[in-house]
Formats: sequence, structure tokens, C-alpha cells
Amino acid sequence: MKTSVAISTAVLGFASTLVAAQYNTTATTTATPTQEPCALVSASWVAQTATTPTPTVEAALAYQCLNSVPINKESALKFLDALVPYLEWQSDTAFKKNPPADYFYPPYDLWAELARIREGVAADAYPNEYSWQADLYNSAWAPGHDGHLIVYTDVLTIAVEWARQWALVSISEDGSSLPVIKVYGDVLASPETASVVKLINGVDAATFLGDWIFKMSSNQEPDSAYNSLFFSKAYNQSGNQGYFKSGGRPRYVYPDAETTLTFENGTEVTLPNIARLKGDWRGVTDGAAFLSRFARNAVPSTTASASSLPSQTATSTIESLTTTASPSIAAASTSVPGYPAPYIISSDRIVSGYFLEGEGFEDVAVLAMTSFSPSNPPEFQQVVQDFFEAAVAAGKKKIVLDVQTNGGGYIFQGYDTFRQLFPDIVQNGTGRWRNSAGFDAVANVTSAVCADFDPLTADAALIFQCNAVWNWQYDIDVSDNNFKSYEDKFGPIEFNGDQYTDVMQWNFSNPLDTSNTTFGIGYDVTGYGSRDNFKRPFGGPENIVLLLDGYCASTCTLFSQFLKWDAGVKSIAMGGRPKEGPIQGVGGVKGSQSYSFSGVYDLVNTTKGYTNDTELLAELDRYSDYVFDRALTLNLNVKDEILPLNLEDGTPAQYIAEYADCRLYWTEDMHTDITNLWKAAATAAFNGGKCASGGFDSAPATRRSTDRPAPFNKGRITLPVKTPERVPVASIAKRTISDKVHKLMMEQQHMMVID
Repeated sequence: MKTSVAISTAVLGFASTLVAAQYNTTATTTATPTQEPCALVSASWVAQTATTPTPTVEAALAYQCLNSVPINKESALKFLDALVPYLEWQSDTAFKKNPPADYFYPPYDLWAELARIREGVAADAYPNEYSWQADLYNSAWAPGHDGHLIVYTDVLTIAVEWARQWALVSISEDGSSLPVIKVYGDVLASPETASVVKLINGVDAATFLGDWIFKMSSNQEPDSAYNSLFFSKAYNQSGNQGYFKSGGRPRYVYPDAETTLTFENGTEVTLPNIARLKGDWRGVTDGAAFLSRFARNAVPSTTASASSLPSQTATSTIESLTTTASPSIAAASTSVPGYPAPYIISSDRIVSGYFLEGEGFEDVAVLAMTSFSPSNPPEFQQVVQDFFEAAVAAGKKKIVLDVQTNGGGYIFQGYDTFRQLFPDIVQNGTGRWRNSAGFDAVANVTSAVCADFDPLTADAALIFQCNAVWNWQYDIDVSDNNFKSYEDKFGPIEFNGDQYTDVMQWNFSNPLDTSNTTFGIGYDVTGYGSRDNFKRPFGGPENIVLLLDGYCASTCTLFSQFLKWDAGVKSIAMGGRPKEGPIQGVGGVKGSQSYSFSGVYDLVNTTKGYTNDTELLAELDRYSDYVFDRALTLNLNVKDEILPLNLEDGTPAQYIAEYADCRLYWTEDMHTDITNLWKAAATAAFNGGKCASGGFDSAPATRRSTDRPAPFNKGRITLPVKTPERVPVASIAKRTISDKVHKLMMEQQHMMVID
């Protein structure tokens, strides 16, 4: 039976009846040749805005509106040219162009795509502003599947987000058969009768979704990207029901006017896709008015209407990054939405601890970390410590580390959490930068001005400049020693036809990065300084399992890397595409440092104040602030993580497949109670349960460095339960610091996937 819910809500099969009741069935007017589509969108926005925080219209109408926005050729060319020096900081363009043969996604040349789009704009090949911006998004950023590399341009992203009216779930009927696709609302209402989705828009459902994530995803491997399309308890705790419905990078790819689902029970349902409207649409009467309202810096200077509407300008700062990546959370909350009552939880809810109940789980604890980006980093550290102490006191000998939906955060938070589990293992955290002309200029200037750097007498700006990667005396090498010279650290060293620095590591004995509250994270990392005498709370790796849904990105990938390669902890990956075999659990971006364009801009402009060298100044003067006039968010991956096994060939971790030890499928009861998921993970890891692929029958992994020092195996110190104040180290007093320098410090220590 077939129906279009946008037109009719007649009695249908179960699935379509539910859809009719659950979703928006009000059709909106499609513009005629005599009507301006933007005016119709504006009128609908005005009618809804008093009663709903997010007005919507049918996607087709909003798409017509966007395609009526006139192109400003001069502005587009200026913007595309301004991107170039910033993109030179992207660490892995050579590997995107020439990845390893076994990498899943095809190669693509970012520079060639950028040049092609510029040529098209210059040749008047694009009929409107939206068309070239959509091409840039789909052709320059999307093929990289890089959660740190993105540019959200104005017309494309500032006023409209696309969405479908269904949330989907991936379910294995018995935990061992391949997962099928169902509508989440159907499963919620009647799990016994919810029919399987067979086709989407006439295409096999799994194939359709696979093609969709192949086109657009921030994940670097397909099974994790596939997972991101579905509802899960972990996704839903932040208000997300999966990227098939809305959100993520797919929200800026037009999904066509409608979506049709065909169910195995014979029912076929069609719903219009929708556009969620952002900003103030009042008075947007046509495409030119849209440009004046939402992309004022693209308005030609001769256009009379440019001053007729107040502008809504875009911003591009670390604050916009944080706002995009981390939803606002009430500090007073006592539980994670959809999760059980925790034994302990941070005030921002991103880290929480649980004790499992029931036969066979008496000695199992769960630590859930949905992010490494806390509002108070020392509190996160203390919550983890307090929970481990409480778990040990309660007789818990095993732990499930749940990092579902963890998109990263403070770099040191990932290191510290690993060292709280294994304080005696010194992690391998080696990364390297692309030795671009801009990076080399900053490093040249900085290393010269910092030759005699003394943090006790330097001002805040100089401390920031010198206490950073571009000073050759900062960082330590692969053997935990200081670099010997500029060339020793910065090379350049050639891999895959491009030039890079040598690999480097954080020096956690440097209090300016750690315990100092002005320039550092505000605490000592466990295993160093005041925290150098902890012991393992759960013993060996066989008592720990890492639970992953594929989203793990950025700082989370470092945490999982240390657990896997240095400590030998095994992992469980959930879900994946409906095909047999192992899957990867760490599917997010594996870069080990990211910068916003504004961070690069502030850095090069600060650096210019320390040199009179005309050649270096010419390089540093290439960076224009015009990019911020035309884009909401601009971000780069600036540092590749290099696994120990790839130190010789230089291949970034981004391109290395790391399969989980065990694969499990989601079952219906896991979508209603997350403790069922935790128990399934514990059963597989600790109680001999079967995996859909792989398993824990083999001896615990022993992959850890044996040639690196492991000095911290002393009795555990007792720390106060109260969250410590962020007190600076005694030798370096707290200084007044500018907002710009503080933002640059954040660029140094914080990274998250940008979805």
C-alpha cells in the first residue's frame, strides 16, 4: 500500500499510520513562476516563529529559495583565493590524494577541486551563490571524511538545515543475525510488529544509506559512518536521533524533496523532507534580500538593497566551534538523559560512573565518557579518580569504558584518563605537522625570539609564543628526549611527496602546559608531578574493555590508541553495515591536533610582531581575514598522529585500519535500556559471551612498548574528594592574559570533531 503523508492520512498499514500521526503532515506551498520562493519561506517563518523555536518549511521550497540567491562572482573568487594559505596547514593533503591501497575511500585532490571550482566561478559556470558553495562543500571537504577539516560557508549553512521526518534504528532480531533497519517510532510504539524498512526511495535500504555516507560523513571508515545515521541511546543523550533524520554534516546536503520508505509488510510511505530555518527571516522577500540578511559580505557594493535589511553576520572563532560541537548542558543535572541514575556524575554530565547489577555482573563497573570536553577539566579528572576509588572499594574488579559518541575535547584529558588506568605505562603519543611555508615562517620567527626564553620574566604573549610547538626547544622527541636543534625537530622530512616535521610528543613535566591555570589545563596529568605515585585500579588489560560505536574521534582516538597499543586493552565495536566480518570501533578523525582558521590568523599576526625580516613578513602577510566574512566555521587538521608501526613509512593513523576485537549488534532492548548494552559488552568481554565477529577467547593482547620507561608503580596517594582549585604552580605566578592569547591556548589543547 502506498501513500504520501504530505497529502493524505488515510488508514494505512501500521508503519504508515504511525508516521501519519507522528510527523508533520502539513504541506507548504511550492513557488510558482510569479511567486518568490524566499518570500513564501519568510511568510511561513513569520507565521510559526511565535509558537515554535525552529520553524520549518518543506525542503523543496527552501531549496528553490537558496537557488534564487544571486552570485557575487568577485566576492566568491576573493573568498576562494583567501582559503589557500590556511589550507596549506592541513596536515595530510598528500595522503588524501594518494592514500594507502587498502584505505576504504577513494583518493581525491583537495587542491585540484579548489582550482576547478575557482575556474567554474570565473567562467560563470555557476548560476547562483548556493550552487558553487554546495559544490565546494560536496567536492572539497566531503571526500576527505575528515572530522577536523571543514568550511561552513554563509549561504549554504547560516539559514537552512535539511532534515527528514524519520529516525531509523539498526537492530539485530536475535543478537547474532545481521542487523535490519526499522523506524525508531515504530519500534518504540510496538517492537513486536514494527516492520523492516526494505527500500528507501526505491533503492535497497542499506545500499541507500551506504551511498549516503560515502557522499558525506566526517568519519574516516564506513561502518562508523553508517552507525551515525541511526538512533542510539548514546546519540540521543545530546538530543540527536541519528544523521539520517537530521544533524551532522549531512544536514547541509539537499536530500531531495521527499523520502519514500517501503516496508517488508508491503506498506510504502512518502513524506516531504523539511528545511529547518535559522536566523531571522523577516522581510526576506527574494534571493537578493536573502543575501543582504544572511550573507551581507557577499552583497555587491552597487546593489541598492544591501542596506535595506539588518545583516546577520557569521562568526568564526573557537567559541563557535565549541558551540557547534558541545550542546549546552544544565550544571545542576544529576543524570545523563536516557541513562540510569549514576553512582557519580560530573556537573556537566559528560562523565559518569555506574555499577552493574544482576548475576554475573556483581564485579563490573561502567565509566561513560560522552566527551573529553568538560566545562571544568579538573572536575573531570577528579570524577574519574573518585569513581575508580569507589569501584575498587565496592569490590568491582572489571570495568567497561563506554566512549560512544565521544567526539574529543581536551587533549590532556584523554592522556590523563589513560594514565589513571595505567599509571605505570608511558604512552606513545607521536605526531607531526606539515612543514608548510606558513608553519616554517612562524617556527623561524618563534625559535629566534625564544632562544633565551625565561617564563619567570616573560610577558603572557611571549610565554604563549615560546611555550608552543613552533619553538624548537618545546616538546620532546620519540625517545622522550629534548630536540637538539631546529633542524632536528622541524626537518623537513619527506613522505608521500610532501614535507613534514619530525614526530614529537607532549612533555607532561612542563607545568606551563599542565598545572598552570593561565596557560595550562589546570592539573598535573596522572603519572607526572604531584600524581606520579598512583597504581592501577583494575589490574591488567584483561579486566578492561573499551566500548565503541564508531564515533570516537579526535582526543578519543588518542585515548583508545593508548589502551590498544600501549596497554593491550581489547575493544568492542557496535553495529556497522549489514555484512559479516570485523569492523573498526574508532571511526572518527584520528588527527592529533586541530586549529580553526581564526587560530592560524591570530597566530601569524602575533608572530609578525616579533620580526622585521621582509621575506618572513611577506609569507605571514598572505593571510586575509576575508574568510571570516563569508563562513560560519572554518577548521583544519594540523597534526597527524603516527602510530609506532608507521614511524618508518610516515602514514598517518587516519589511514590505518584498526579492527575491534569483538563486534556486537544492537538489539531492540538496548535501544530502550542502555544497561542491556553494557551487560552485553561485559558478557562478551568477561563472561565468555559470543561476539557476532571476533571474540575474547585469545589471550589478552600484549601490545605495549617495552623499550619505554614505566617508572610509576608506587603506592596510591590519597587525594581530597573535593574538586581541587585550579591553582597555578608556585614558581610561575598567574598573569593577566588577553582573550586572543587565551583563545590561542585553547587551540593548542582542545580538539573535537566538527559535525
